[in-house]
Parts: sequence; C-alpha cells; structure tokens
Amino acid sequence: MARVSFRPMTVHDLADVVRWRSEPHLLRWFDDLVPDVHAALQRYGPRLEGRTAVRMSVALLDGVPVGFCQHFPVASHDDIAVKVQDPRAVAFDYLLGEPSLLGRGWGAVLVETFCREVLVPQCPDAPRFVALADARNRRSLRVLKRCGFSLGLWVQLPTSDFAEIVCTAPRERFEASVDL
Repeated sequence: MARVSFRPMTVHDLADVVRWRSEPHLLRWFDDLVPDVHAALQRYGPRLEGRTAVRMSVALLDGVPVGFCQHFPVASHDDIAVKVQDPRAVAFDYLLGEPSLLGRGWGAVLVETFCREVLVPQCPDAPRFVALADARNRRSLRVLKRCGFSLGLWVQLPTSDFAEIVCTAPRERFEASVDL
C-alpha cells in the first residue's frame, strides 16, 4: 500500500511549490501569485531558513513529492490568534498539489498523517490542532471532518470577500493510529 510521509521543505522544493500553486484546483484559493522560483524564495525563504515561526514540510507519496504542509503556533500570528482564540493551539495549512490524487482520499490521508507524524511529536505542548478553511472550499472541509476536526466559528473580516471556518481537533485524536 502507498505511504504518505513528510520531510522538511528546502529551497530545492520551490519549483514544485510554484507548479502546485499554479494548478487550476488550487489557484482559486490563493490571492497572491507565486509565478516563479524567485517569487517563491521571497515568500517562503524566511520560513525555510527558520527566521519565522512557520515550519514547512513536503508531503511525499511513496517518496515522491505531492504537496506540502506548514504549521505554526497560533500565538505567533496575531491575525490567526484573533480568529482562533486559542493561543496554545498549533495551526496548519495543507496543499495536495497533484491533480491525479484528487477525489481519491489522499487529502484525508495527508492531513491525518501530518497531524500524527509531524504535529504530535513536534508540538508536544499544543492541546489542539487548528486549520482555517475557506468556507467555499467544500473539498477541504470534507477532508477535515473526515479527520475528526470540528467545524466551529465562521470568521469574515471586513477586508475579506469570504468567510473562514475555524476547524479544530484535540491532539489526542492523533496520538493513536487511526485507520481512515
């Protein structure tokens, strides 16, 4: 059976990031373009160098890069902290970049594995894991619900065209292996 794993992202992964973020299934969820590796380095370089609280990981399917995740303490981002209202939690974002994997359950496997194999060991003091999902992104909301996240508060800032849903799961949910 195929296996999802993660490794820290490096600058050598940025060409994949540019390609994934340009895929039609993802383009609509980003309001900032990353058209080339130089732009990706400007955006993600400080994270990759450890100069921010954000940690980035490449998602691998049987050793082949297929997407990425990033995580950070909620308290490290004021705008996220206001939305989440849980400063001890860890927030994460995920992206399944390969179109051939869509609609086949890999998003849930990616999120489940990321929470269990990356967030649990790397964030031992976080009582909860949080994802802010665009309320229009039904596919992402289904993935998060399938992985045991509760859909909570809807937040729409005056400067935003859409609402985000604060999706939360207790760390205990991922401390033991769960079959999806």
